[in-house]
Amino acid sequence: MIDTLNLGSPWVLLAAAFIAALLTRAAGVVLSGRVEPDTPLFDWFACVGQALVGGLMVRALFFSSAELSGDQQLDRAIAVATGFAVYLVTGRGLLAGTFAGVAALFALGLIRATV
Repeated sequence: MIDTLNLGSPWVLLAAAFIAALLTRAAGVVLSGRVEPDTPLFDWFACVGQALVGGLMVRALFFSSAELSGDQQLDRAIAVATGFAVYLVTGRGLLAGTFAGVAALFALGLIRATV
């Protein structure tokens, strides 16, 4: 059996990833009852997590190599600014800001396509 097991097989890699994810989630469940949420360490982890998400968003928007790379960078900047402005005007309305940013990018794409 071990002779025929290919460690580079997608199924083996998928199983390894599943086991790794399952073990980390199980450890999280076991440790979650002992975590004090009002500690500076917990605040630090929350800040690091938010910074990672923010950094990845900026990278995806402004240094994109995927679908967004076809749009002009100015259009993406205008869409982000529009979404952020709507977010602030609506009293930190995340859904409204998100939809406004997406709508702005869509509208700018339509304008560029017709010009």
